[in-house]
Amino acid sequence: MSGFVVLAWRVSYNLGNGYMEQYGATRLIQQLIHRRGDIKVKRFEDEGAYKYSYYAVLHRGERIDVSCPECGGHAYIECSNGEVQWKCSQCYAQAVKEEDYEYTGRGYCAVCERWISVELTDEKQTSHPLVHITCPHCGAVNQAQMHKRSASRGYYREIQNGRDPVFNLELYFMDHVRGKQIWAVNREHLNYLIAYVSADLRVKPGGKLIKTASHSIPAYIKDAKNRETVTRVLSKMQHKF
Repeated sequence: MSGFVVLAWRVSYNLGNGYMEQYGATRLIQQLIHRRGDIKVKRFEDEGAYKYSYYAVLHRGERIDVSCPECGGHAYIECSNGEVQWKCSQCYAQAVKEEDYEYTGRGYCAVCERWISVELTDEKQTSHPLVHITCPHCGAVNQAQMHKRSASRGYYREIQNGRDPVFNLELYFMDHVRGKQIWAVNREHLNYLIAYVSADLRVKPGGKLIKTASHSIPAYIKDAKNRETVTRVLSKMQHKF
């Protein structure tokens, strides 16, 4: 790599978050390029925040690539007809997430006339439209309507330790860099990471001061000293299946 580009790369990291345009460093790079017309800078424009979050990917109708727990091959998680399910592309194993529900008894207390809402956990109660609940304010026993709703309400926790939050399946695109995990939710996310890490100049969409998809990338992946290693590991993942 040219010495000027190496300098540009170092400037980007010394500025903290890798975005040079916000701090006027882009002007410095342009001056260097003007002096050396043979320099080619890889420019990367970031994407919107949370684009590759677990919920966002499924909400857009896209898939999360995971490893099949039965054969170890490629499988995927998708949301179809309101149900979250995983399917294996090789052994055809599959499973559907069983919906979790919350049950509450609600109404006005017949004695103190205050609104009450009591969570129900007894299966004998949750199977009936009317239940008996104790008022937390005055202790009176009341008959109230039972209400049922989805516990997740369509939202899911984020990926932790390289595993999805619903089925606890290991992500398909996952490896390690210096003993730390590096993963992508699917091939599109993998390509995004490669483009981000290998770029010499990174900018935000339209130059605006907004949160971007890269804000959730761990610092050790962004670290300049790991750039070549990270790019090599990510590129190796591209050859899977």
